[in-house]
Amino acid sequence: MELKETEKRLLEAVSKIIEEEGFTQIGINRIAKKAQCDKVLIYRYFGGLDGLLAAWAKQYDFYSFAYSEFAGQIAQVTTSNLKDIIKTILLKQLEYLKDSHLMQELYVWELSGKSSFRTIQAEREKNGHKLQLELEKRLGKTCHNCNFYITVIIAAINYIILFTRQYNMFNGIDFSQPEAWEELKNIISDYIDTFLGTVHNFV
Repeated sequence: MELKETEKRLLEAVSKIIEEEGFTQIGINRIAKKAQCDKVLIYRYFGGLDGLLAAWAKQYDFYSFAYSEFAGQIAQVTTSNLKDIIKTILLKQLEYLKDSHLMQELYVWELSGKSSFRTIQAEREKNGHKLQLELEKRLGKTCHNCNFYITVIIAAINYIILFTRQYNMFNGIDFSQPEAWEELKNIISDYIDTFLGTVHNFV
C-alpha cells in the first residue's frame, strides 16, 4: 500500500531527528513538530510511537526489510547456488551498515542499554529469524548449527563497523584503508565457502 504524504513526512521526521539530535530526542511531540502535523495523526496512521518506529524500521533497518527482499530469491535458487545468495545477503549487510549513519546510530543507542524502543529490535529479530529459517530449509538437516555460523559473521560485521567509527586500527588492520574492507569481504566469502563445504556438499 502506498504511503500517504503525511505518513512519509512522519517517517522522514524520525530520520531527521536521529541525524540531527539523536535517539534521546525521539518522542511524539517532537516528531509531530518536525513533520509539521498534528500528533494525533501518528496514532491514526501508526497506532502510536511504537507503530511509527516499526514502520520506520521496515524502511531503514537492514534485517527488517531483508526478508521481503531476499526470501523469494532463496526459494528459487538451486542448491549449488545457495551459498552465493548467503554471500550476497551478508555482504549487502556490511555495505549497508557501513554506509548508513542512521543504522550505526541506532545500533550504538541499542547497545548503550538506554534504548526504550524495543519495537525496532523486535522487528529486526523477527524478520532476520524468518530469513534464517528460509536458508535453513534450503540447506537441509545436515547443516548443523548453520544459524551459529551465520550469527558469528553478522556479529563480526556489526562489531567491526561500530568499533571503527572511533578507531581505525583493529587487531593490526587499518580499516581507514579501502583495501581492508575489500579484504574483509573476501574473507567473509571464504568463511561461507568453508563452513558450507564442511557441513554440506556445496563445493
